[in-house]
Amino acid sequence: MSHEERDYIKQLHKHGFRVTLQRLIVLDAVCDVGGHATIASIFKRVEDLDPTIDQSTIYRALDVLTEAQLVVSSVIDGTRVYEIAASTPHHHLVCKRCGEMQPLSQEMVQPLLERIQKESGFRVEPDHLILPGICSKCLNG
Repeated sequence: MSHEERDYIKQLHKHGFRVTLQRLIVLDAVCDVGGHATIASIFKRVEDLDPTIDQSTIYRALDVLTEAQLVVSSVIDGTRVYEIAASTPHHHLVCKRCGEMQPLSQEMVQPLLERIQKESGFRVEPDHLILPGICSKCLNG
């Protein structure tokens, strides 16, 4: 998904953040890298776009963009990854052996979330859930 499909300026303002050139460059970098972008790939792309932006600025921008719900972050195999937030929650099953990713619909996850709320009183609101495991090919192969 491209961040150009959303009003990122409005979204930043809605969450009380200023729009800065550095934040927009980091947003562009996450979008350009696509998918589950590692911090290293984001650093590299930001460096290509503007070599004057340092790592601490990139980390702060990612924090702001995540809080403003323009970017989501997850951990896959111990590595933090970032991607442009979808307009609706989306989730993945990720094989720990071969790395295959399968989509997991919100409809499939929803009964679990409702059960958690019913039993604990805590409402879970994931926007990007990653469930690691072993895919059928690796289990049967």
